[in-house]
Amino acid sequence: MTEAIELPLKLSFRLTRADIAAYENLPREFSRGSVLAFFAVFFVLGAALGAFEDELGALVPQSLADYRHIVLVVAAAVIAYAMITLVLTLRTNWRIARAKLPSDETGIDVSEAGLRVTNGASVRDFGWALIAKVIETADHVFLCLTPRTALIVPLRAFASRDDKTAFADLSERLSRGAEA
Repeated sequence: MTEAIELPLKLSFRLTRADIAAYENLPREFSRGSVLAFFAVFFVLGAALGAFEDELGALVPQSLADYRHIVLVVAAAVIAYAMITLVLTLRTNWRIARAKLPSDETGIDVSEAGLRVTNGASVRDFGWALIAKVIETADHVFLCLTPRTALIVPLRAFASRDDKTAFADLSERLSRGAEA
């Protein structure tokens, strides 16, 4: 069991590209657009394989000749999956590369009312009701505002892993309490 955190709490850290990469590489479900893109690629590949079925059928081993259609459908699915995986990986790497890193230390003041995030002259306030989801990983706490936007709090902002876990638990409790 972790110790309870005393509020108000002040955290400070410098965000790095590795922190952004940790958030971008979190497992996510396919969005509707990604699912549609997968099936569109699968359909186009299937149509191309169907159009060249006779030529491609010669490439199928003789022992599988009776199952030529199934082999071609499986080949289309594998190629579509590989293409979509490649595109999604490239998109994730592009997001990581183009993300703007704060030039100054980031400070977070945590209170019962919410969070105050300061970065140089920039000050933003977030009530606990705005936190849609709290995700704790080994090295970060992600306070998700939307499916694509989060406040990233790295482990180095805390004195220990137990403090990070306690902060994640507190954030979860306060954000759920604000919704009720």
